[in-house]
Amino acid sequence: MRGLRSALAVSLLLGLLAAAPAGAQDRVKSKEVVIGLGAEPRTMLAVTIVDWTTNTQLEHIYDRLLDRDPKTLRPKPMLATGWRIVNDTTWEFTLRQGVKFHNGEPFDAQSVKATMDYLKNPASKSHYAAYWRLVKEVQIVDPYTVRLVTEKPWPSLIDRASLTDFLVLPAKALRELGPEKLNQHPIGTGPFRFVEWRRDERLVLERNPDYWAGPADVARVTFRFIPEFSARMAALLSGEIDIMKDVPPHVVEAVERSGRAKIRAAVSSRINYLALVNLKPGPMQDPRVRRAINHAVNVDELIAQVLKGRATKICGPLSPANVDYAPVECYTHDPQRAAALLREAGHDPAKLQLTLDTPSGRYPLDKDVSLAIAAQLQRLGIKVNVVVNEWGTHLDKIKNRNTGDMFFLGWGPAVFGQGVIEPLFQANQTYSSYGNNPLINEKIAKAITIVDPKGRAAAYAELQRLAHEEAAWVPLWQQHDLYGVASHVEWSPRADEKVWMYDAKVVAR
Repeated sequence: MRGLRSALAVSLLLGLLAAAPAGAQDRVKSKEVVIGLGAEPRTMLAVTIVDWTTNTQLEHIYDRLLDRDPKTLRPKPMLATGWRIVNDTTWEFTLRQGVKFHNGEPFDAQSVKATMDYLKNPASKSHYAAYWRLVKEVQIVDPYTVRLVTEKPWPSLIDRASLTDFLVLPAKALRELGPEKLNQHPIGTGPFRFVEWRRDERLVLERNPDYWAGPADVARVTFRFIPEFSARMAALLSGEIDIMKDVPPHVVEAVERSGRAKIRAAVSSRINYLALVNLKPGPMQDPRVRRAINHAVNVDELIAQVLKGRATKICGPLSPANVDYAPVECYTHDPQRAAALLREAGHDPAKLQLTLDTPSGRYPLDKDVSLAIAAQLQRLGIKVNVVVNEWGTHLDKIKNRNTGDMFFLGWGPAVFGQGVIEPLFQANQTYSSYGNNPLINEKIAKAITIVDPKGRAAAYAELQRLAHEEAAWVPLWQQHDLYGVASHVEWSPRADEKVWMYDAKVVAR
């Protein structure tokens, strides 16, 4: 932490305030925007991997079936211009006409069916297969009308269709070229077309002049992969990149004073949490241990000391930004109660050793937060080994169940209950750390199918209460996003974290 502070607050502020380099000036003329990210995409194929870093890049190439209003976060038309309920198990979508994929292939009902078939095919190994498991059949009514028939009522289907859960693939190209070639050269209907992907370095996209909503102002988007916060900050303040997500709170003033960039902030729908892994043998299988960890971690202190107040504390698995949010009582910070619970579970805190896996550079000060949590647990005598992972390695360890007793993770956009509760509280889900609870599994399955809004709200409120009682996680906070944005780029962040350069403009100052 001290090294980061000195490197950023002193070196950056004093050493990087020279005149803008020629590269930045050239980008203004050519209308190129360079975005610094902590990791490269895991794939170039849509509806394959659940990962914000991957999908924030892919959604420039592919369009969603539906989008979300950036202010209300409610679903709105995109490739589908409208939708209606035919009956309790059938949704009908009217599709936009005249849309073409980047290879000239027309978008139509076959595209929707091919995308659903691909993600539900076990051979695809798509993370999204479980999310769309209730879809029994895709019926093509006519070339621009499609029906999704579900096994049971599924009122949240519209929410799913408005996320990167359904970025639409080209049917003919998928059939003739196959997933492997589309992964090498992706083809979508989006506002930008694929140019090149240099592994571990950059992804380059160019403006689609034939985009159905009109061409973007930005002519070229380049994603640079820079794992470390400090290196991304240096790149922003030296003019090498134009947008950086997750500016550390303690260098906000340095960015504002630089004359190169400005801070753009948004309260995100994303939540951050400390997962307490009960899916393998270990102390976390005992709920008393999990409750003890909740009492031992001082979330208020973490927000104040590490994040400088730029986060909103949560006490359960959902934040107020989620339409299915219900308040639950916070675990109090009570080290004595924590120690008593550990002894009751048969553990001497001074002899307990735990491992905490964390990414570095993916979420706001993620590594620093994890080290601070370890220090708080050390106050009880608990020894915590913090393992710092590159982002892709972190995801692989989670999905392969190879993490330690705890891991740090964020989840979002977390805007509806099913989108959080279902994937994170069942043992068979990709990124879950908790499961094998028949009661919670049963109540999740029921809540998903409740059409009545009041009944659905009550069901999700009960699930939030049960998750709290089980102490499945240590809920931390609703994330506040701080973006560093070059002075020549006009762009505003969104609560759903859609970093979409179709909304951006490059202007000469």
